[in-house]
Formats: sequence, C-alpha cells, structure tokens
Amino acid sequence: TVRNSAVRLARAAAAAAPPFLLLLLLAGCAGVGPQRLDMDHMGYASALGEGLKRQMLLNMVRLRHSDVPAFVTVGQLISGYTLQSTGQAGLNAYPSAATGNLATISGTLQYTTRPTFTFTPVTGERFAQSYLRPLAPAELLSLARSGAPIDLLLRIGFQSVNRLPNTASGSGASQGASDRFQELADAVRDVEAAGAISLHFERRPAGGGGGPRVHLLLHAGGPRGRAAERRFRELLGLAPEVRDFEVVYGRTPSGPRQIAVLTRSVLQILYELGARIDTPETHAGAGAAADPRKRLLHVRQGERAPPDAYAAVQYRDRWFWIDAGD
Repeated sequence: TVRNSAVRLARAAAAAAPPFLLLLLLAGCAGVGPQRLDMDHMGYASALGEGLKRQMLLNMVRLRHSDVPAFVTVGQLISGYTLQSTGQAGLNAYPSAATGNLATISGTLQYTTRPTFTFTPVTGERFAQSYLRPLAPAELLSLARSGAPIDLLLRIGFQSVNRLPNTASGSGASQGASDRFQELADAVRDVEAAGAISLHFERRPAGGGGGPRVHLLLHAGGPRGRAAERRFRELLGLAPEVRDFEVVYGRTPSGPRQIAVLTRSVLQILYELGARIDTPETHAGAGAAADPRKRLLHVRQGERAPPDAYAAVQYRDRWFWIDAGD
C-alpha cells in the first residue's frame, strides 16, 4: 500500500509539473520592461506621425470644400503597465492524503495596461498664433538651411517677393498667378544648384524685439550660376554690385540692400495646396480645381484608398489620398 501511494504521488507530481513550470515561465515575463518600452516607443511615435499627416490632409480637403478646419494636438501620453504573478504548490503525504489529492498546485497571473491620452483642441489665441499668423521669413528660410529646396519654399510659403506675386487661390480658382514668380523660383533653384547662394541668420540685440535677421548672400559661381544670378537680379530689380541682401517682411523694400517678402500663414499654405484637389461633381461648395499643372502635390480621390498611400482620409462619401511615391 505504501509503495502504491508513493507511485501515485510521483505520477501526480509529474502531471502537475508542466503547468507549474509554465507559471514560472510567465512570471519571468516580468522582466520584459525594456522590450515593452522599445515596442511602445516606436509604436506611439509612428501613430503620432501618421495622425499628423492625416490631420493635415483632412484639413486641406475641408478647406477645399469651404468647410471649417480643426486642429487637435496630443498634449500628454502616459502608458502604465502592471504584471503580477503568484504561485503555490503543495504535497499531501500518505496516510492523511485522500486518493487523487496527493499534490496540489495553484497560481494567478495578472497583466494590466492603462494607456492615457490627452487631446487639446487648438483654439483662440493659440490657433491665431499657430495657424493665422504669417510665418516669419526666418522661420521659412531656416528650412532651407535644413535641406529643403529654396525654390519649393518660395512656391509654398511666400505670397510675394519684391512685389512679384505668387499664385493665389480664391473660391477654388487661381487668381493673380505670375509666370515671373515661377521664373524666379527656377532661377533660385539654378543659383542654389550652382552653390552661388547662401543664407546668414543674425540674432538681434537683447531688447531689440523681433526675431533673427536673415541675409541672403550671392556668391560668384560658374557660367550657369552667373546666368541664373543675372536673371534672379533682373526679376527682383536688384543692384548688380550688391551681394548681401537683408530679407525683411513687407511688400516693398526700403533700400537697395533689402528683399521684401510677404509670407503665408500655415492656414494659407493648406488652402493653396487644397485648392488643387480634384473633387467629385457631387460635392457641393468645392468649385473648380486650380490649374493642375501648377500643383505641388496630387491629392487623388475615389471610392477607396490604396493600402500603401502616404496618407488617406475619408470625407463625406469619398476617400482622398496622396500616393506614396508623390
């Protein structure tokens, strides 16, 4: 009898071993903190980036339909995790143990995640400063120092340069388009490609007010650069002997060493880009699209968006998207 009980005890312990080992393995998952942090860090960063792209595209589409844009920022993102595990094993020895109850095993495992997001609508003074205020020349031109093509910045962010008007859209139709402005953008691109143009940012004295001063410098280049420089000076009416020009906000320069620019606000930029979106005839209020030959990107529309689109949003009964290779 004693021998039979010992055999049953051994068999029960062997049967209970796999679940017990599994419990111990799960308990060891408490050490996955760094892996969880890496996964969530990249995951949330990707989700925030995709959300920003889709929000900008949606507001372009809304403006195209004379609808009200809306901007929401993620003010706070908190993600907390809790992993708790407990295990207990018991052995009932003969003769007090009942038949079939020679060994016991129990355990609990609890995993809790509590992500918390705080969204803040951009309204009031903050909206005016972020989206309605014309961008300072230094804010736009600093992007050129970061590698953005300066001709692209001209076409997107500037309304005029030395009274030379850029394309403006109103009620979905192109107005005040200037072919000379496009020539200016081409000339700037050629001067930049020849390495004959640079930007210098100068901080104002303490208490002087305003942002940093921006200077556009023209350098001696090769034959192609000199030809582009001559065209650049001709279009803006710049003196041939001056090579250092301060870029100031305004319609007209106050001297031969200045280039006056009128910049756009972020809302104006979105409106100009949105004015070139193709829309279905069934969408009232959209009007005709601006000249597609002058658009900087192509926002397509249809019943469904491709899965590999750069950004896609649904508005009313249609999908609008930008191709990944645009």
